[in-house]
Amino acid sequence: MNTQMSKIKPSPYGTIKKLLKFNISLPAVIAKRNLAFNHQFKINGLIHGQCVPPVASMHYGMVNIGWSGCGIIAVYNALFLLGNPHCFYDVIAWGDLKASTIFGLFGTSPRKAKILFRQLGYTVNAILDKNQFDAQAQKADICLFTFWNQRGSLRRGIHTVCVQYNSGLLNVYNLSNFSSEVAYIASFKEWELSGIAPIVLYCINR
Repeated sequence: MNTQMSKIKPSPYGTIKKLLKFNISLPAVIAKRNLAFNHQFKINGLIHGQCVPPVASMHYGMVNIGWSGCGIIAVYNALFLLGNPHCFYDVIAWGDLKASTIFGLFGTSPRKAKILFRQLGYTVNAILDKNQFDAQAQKADICLFTFWNQRGSLRRGIHTVCVQYNSGLLNVYNLSNFSSEVAYIASFKEWELSGIAPIVLYCINR
């Protein structure tokens, strides 16, 4: 026996691929079609900017990632930062099957993302009190944050991002549609002063 190989322990966390069950339902048909199309895209590392090629052109539901892929990107980035990287096309397929809202037209359900991470073996706490966001996020391995882009404006829509505290700063991944790198914000309180309206913070721990 190769003693080096025998010392390698399997990951205690599940994979999205094992959750992908295709049947004859419309979501499954869409998921299979999109999965076949999205296989042509090779995405490596963290994703910033959902409207930046080639990510923007990947299919999600009846639209594409550039249209409403923020939630799916947040899930992908969170898994990557947790040391459990997945192929982006598999994460999209999970969204098509389990979490897209009206076939992707209105993005991804944050609550379904919470359920996913629990299914994969992580501890997830939902924080609704915005005054607790900074304290709770500082204790978490990674977070998913959903907010209104502009307080009092439904027209500006909702955005979901992956965030984590690092060296005293809030690191935000895919802050905007055309982001090219991680954004740094002092705190959730400062972020709110820019005009956003917090909805929910999901704190995820190994």
